[in-house]
Amino acid sequence: MNLADIQSLLTDGLSVNSALITLALSIVVFLFSALLMMRGRRRFVKHLNEIQDQQRDIRAITAAAIGVGERVLEIERRQRRLAERQEQLDIYDSANQPYEQAINMVKHGADVNELVDVCGISESEAELVALMHRLDQTA
Repeated sequence: MNLADIQSLLTDGLSVNSALITLALSIVVFLFSALLMMRGRRRFVKHLNEIQDQQRDIRAITAAAIGVGERVLEIERRQRRLAERQEQLDIYDSANQPYEQAINMVKHGADVNELVDVCGISESEAELVALMHRLDQTA
């Protein structure tokens, strides 16, 4: 065996060793890539589940907001009706105020002329209030 044969064997041996090393590195890279892909898939599934949970929460909040909105509209309708009724009562009270005052004055002994002067009602209205008070006393 000469020097050229020894060099050829060493070169072939290095070539095989290189190929084995390359193969081993390729396997390591493949396994590492597979591991990273599995981790990525787990993260993806986890994030997907979180997104679905958030979507459910948003749907629930939206449904609650719609319910609250409907309730607010109903309360506003009721408030408008109450305001209208209050306005009608205020109109009724302001129209009847002189008569209420006249009735109270008659109960305390006021005469027809005082009712006309103080309450601003006509003489016939004052006489009617006085007459009604006398009828109540006799009954």
